[in-house]
Amino acid sequence: MKQFMVKEVLNFNKNSTGGTVMKKLVVVGLLSGVTIANAGQITVANSDIDLSGGVTSGYFYSNNIYPNNTGSSNHDDFKVSNLIVSLSSQPKNGGLGFTAAFGTILLPTLYDGGITENKAILNKGFGILFGYVTYAPVENLTLDAGLLTTNIGYEIATSFSNPNITYGGVFYAQPFIYPGARITYTYKDFKFYGEVSKDKGYLDGSSYSPTSGAYAVGTLGTVYGINYALSYYDYTAYKNLVDLVLSKSINENLDVALNFDYQWLDKTAKQSGHDSNGYGVAVYIIPKYQSFSLPIRVEYLNDGSKGKESGIYNYVSSAYTVTLTPTYKPTKNTYIRAEASYFKSDSKIFFDKSNNPKDSKTSASIELGFLF
Repeated sequence: MKQFMVKEVLNFNKNSTGGTVMKKLVVVGLLSGVTIANAGQITVANSDIDLSGGVTSGYFYSNNIYPNNTGSSNHDDFKVSNLIVSLSSQPKNGGLGFTAAFGTILLPTLYDGGITENKAILNKGFGILFGYVTYAPVENLTLDAGLLTTNIGYEIATSFSNPNITYGGVFYAQPFIYPGARITYTYKDFKFYGEVSKDKGYLDGSSYSPTSGAYAVGTLGTVYGINYALSYYDYTAYKNLVDLVLSKSINENLDVALNFDYQWLDKTAKQSGHDSNGYGVAVYIIPKYQSFSLPIRVEYLNDGSKGKESGIYNYVSSAYTVTLTPTYKPTKNTYIRAEASYFKSDSKIFFDKSNNPKDSKTSASIELGFLF
């Protein structure tokens, strides 16, 4: 399930050249419908520290629910979706820098609709979300160590950093935040990275996964005007994935992106008689005009043959999702956005208020955001 990588465009990960620069490239155009905050600066005795963050809250509704370990049966609720404060200081050649963020995040997915408390496994309440020290021994080379955010995928874990309020099914099956170390080399407009971690391979508190760690390699950059991120991620004794993100700003009124994710289980995690692979693709189309935008996300998920699903995408042989998120920015650092989404599966993985199984789910939400 999904790890996360906070975007440099919001100054959360600005010190990790391998961990955020691509995310900035991939998302900078797509976030134009959502407020992008300019970090303030705090001068302390020995250095200058950048401060950024945001507070968002909203109302979430779903007609059907997806069961999880919280046991919640609510179909609507008011939530604080983000309360995050981030501090950072960029390293100079031969020196050290750091990034640290604390607060709380909701992570409302299309599965739970924001109704359940689906929070990061490493922080169930208010506390450290991620943090690491960056060492730059020589020019174009950095080493990050600590609680890392992932380079995998298009969406990230703070709702105000994404074009949509809820997170998609592709996001749900990707890595998130984990303790580890990452080395990044920069050559012109390209970045190459490798990392090792103690990623447990789960997000919502369940411990079904046998993995005890992971490693990843990848590259990020721009080719012929198209921003890309290509990564391979390997969970120990669990699963492997190849992830590709492409994005481009067509013009000042239209941004597009694609996230393709192919995953397969290790032999130790494969169920007898079931398939071992699955894939998901998410397409983002974001028309915008002045202070208004209409982010659209369309996804397709395939978890293997009917009745032999691998389980990577929650046992849906095939499913599709559609999400619309009209957004208005009253000022440069505030936003108001609504959302409607539809999830259709070939399996009855949802339940209505009478506990009857259903193969579809409709959700709606509204979110107010203030960034600083």
